[in-house]
Amino acid sequence: MKTKIRQLKKVNTYDDLENLGIGKVYCDIGYRGGGIGFYADDVANWLNIAVEYLPSKFGAGCNYLGGGVRGSIFASNFSNEITGENRKLLTELGNACVRVYENCENESELNEEEYSDGNTNWETKATKSARKSGIISAY
Repeated sequence: MKTKIRQLKKVNTYDDLENLGIGKVYCDIGYRGGGIGFYADDVANWLNIAVEYLPSKFGAGCNYLGGGVRGSIFASNFSNEITGENRKLLTELGNACVRVYENCENESELNEEEYSDGNTNWETKATKSARKSGIISAY
């Protein structure tokens, strides 16, 4: 299992997620938040655990706060019934998905503070401020 944890710590891109071989990667990242990760069935099969202990999609998400502002990027939760190495693997997988989500945002230029015409991207500035303060959700 140590090899898997080391492998998860190296994941930074969408391709890295796909190359884990866990299952099909779902990806929905935009200016109104979204998520990236795997379907619960695939993660449960990968770890040989009950699917009921996982949310329907496992990975990372980002809530939309409104006004073009996104909240913090967060890893999925999972049941406290999962312990030991599987708990460590799920935690690392969630952390990997957070890194990939942010990387995908950057590649999509969602985090650029200035538009190509030189105008300020106030939504990005507000998103960075919300994230710095730890805001995840507006409700």
